[in-house]
Amino acid sequence: MADDRAKSRKPSGLSKRILSIRARLIVLALFAISPLMLERVHGLEQARVERTEQARVEVMELAQRGAAAQHDIIESTRTLLEVVAHGYAMAPPDPRHCDTDLIDFKRSIPWIRTLSVAGPNGQIECSSDPLGVGLNVSDRPHFQQAAQSRKFALSDYLVSTVRGVPSIFAAFPAIRNDSLVGVVFASIDLQWIGDLAANAAKRSGASVLLIDNGGTVVAASGDEADLIGKNFAGQAFVHDMLAADSGTATAPDLHGVERIFAYVRVPWTKARLAIGLDENAVHSGIDREIGLAYLQLALFGLFVLLVAWFGGEQLIVRPIRSLVRMAARFGRGDLHARASQDSWLAEFEPLALALDDMARKLAAREEELCIANQHLEELASLDGLTGLANRRGFDRQLEREWQSANERREPIALMMIDIDYFKLYNDRYGHVAGDTCLRSVGETLSLVTLETAVLVARYGGEEFALLLPGLDLKRTTALAEEARKSIEDLLITHAESPYGHVTVSVGVESMVPEKGQPAAHLVEAADSALYDAKHRGRNRVIAGAPVLLSAAS
Repeated sequence: MADDRAKSRKPSGLSKRILSIRARLIVLALFAISPLMLERVHGLEQARVERTEQARVEVMELAQRGAAAQHDIIESTRTLLEVVAHGYAMAPPDPRHCDTDLIDFKRSIPWIRTLSVAGPNGQIECSSDPLGVGLNVSDRPHFQQAAQSRKFALSDYLVSTVRGVPSIFAAFPAIRNDSLVGVVFASIDLQWIGDLAANAAKRSGASVLLIDNGGTVVAASGDEADLIGKNFAGQAFVHDMLAADSGTATAPDLHGVERIFAYVRVPWTKARLAIGLDENAVHSGIDREIGLAYLQLALFGLFVLLVAWFGGEQLIVRPIRSLVRMAARFGRGDLHARASQDSWLAEFEPLALALDDMARKLAAREEELCIANQHLEELASLDGLTGLANRRGFDRQLEREWQSANERREPIALMMIDIDYFKLYNDRYGHVAGDTCLRSVGETLSLVTLETAVLVARYGGEEFALLLPGLDLKRTTALAEEARKSIEDLLITHAESPYGHVTVSVGVESMVPEKGQPAAHLVEAADSALYDAKHRGRNRVIAGAPVLLSAAS
């Protein structure tokens, strides 16, 4: 009987040992990680599909961005051509200055390569490219379409034999008294293709193709430049692409590489812009990631079992929570907190010290970044050539001084200064001499206005701006005349100028800001005065000129 009772007690003791806290934690951990493992397996099966869809979205966004860039370029070109055509129809320009005027118009839109005006017979009478004058373009489709339709016309894509880049021609008729007196047209260098290719190149294995409605490649990214000019209308992918305005597809590209493509019709044309990503590059590493994921799951499971076996609320959970709270404080920017101020078990003390060391390094790094950002901010506001403030620095300072003048109800003055005939100076003496001239003018302006100007800035190109808070129009005009005379006294030789040396034109304005009035009003007024000074023969100071919107346009 006694032996039987002893045997009956043994299973009870074994049961207690099996159901100890460690065993229960292990069982609980296994139940906890099992759903995680199943969910992770399902997630891995979907990884390839999701990555493919993400790639499709990415290339479609790039393609749409490129199409939008084309649309903006054509719209701005159309507006410019309409303005030039209207002016030509109203009053044909002086042939002696026609080319210069077109060059000035062309400079306002960087993607226009040449700007020309042809008579009704198609002979080019005026062009920003002197080599084009006298050529006859009456056989060009864009000229014929503009002349016949009396509307804006656009050519198909053409590939330049010299530069190897795609371009198109835009044309707009000049109509006077319901009669065609000429056609203004421009050659557009599609820079957006290069920009789009550069953005796409950030992804490994990216491809950019521009294909006209006949299936000929007119532009391609660097690795596929050999395709330009070749026709692939018989290729299945190209055929399907030309049949729809937009879409996505996974197909071999024109070199046989399997790609994930997105394509859209380019606005104003029948061409298609296609952007593709190498499918192998998109899925590269997915198998390795799957293997790593399983390894992570295994390690995580092992870690959970070890924690369940060796851990406990007092020995593991509580210290970890404390350290997590400390790390969260660091993450919120409280870098002066210290984990080592509390008492830790020996296993956690190095982590606490490491967190403290990280906090100290982050604090030091944050201070270094603040100093570096301040330095970069200063550099971003300076002109690299003259050392003066640049346009960005000028705009920032103008807003501050305008606000201050508004609060104090005091005047704020602005000089807009332009070096006369500077392009001719550059053309004759070279850009090195031009840079020296710009520096000399900037230094002279700084010296003349040393005690009055709060900012001397290179506004852009050969134009300078001087901000003079507290000065009325009379004092500012006198100071502007002194500055103009000082530049003239430099006696910098300028054979292309009617004055024989470098001179400047100055526009001056001073005003007390009104409530709600933008600072741009002061700039517009001074710029209008500068325009008036140039219009009256240059090398002079004009103060308080009205804003000439029609002249400025």
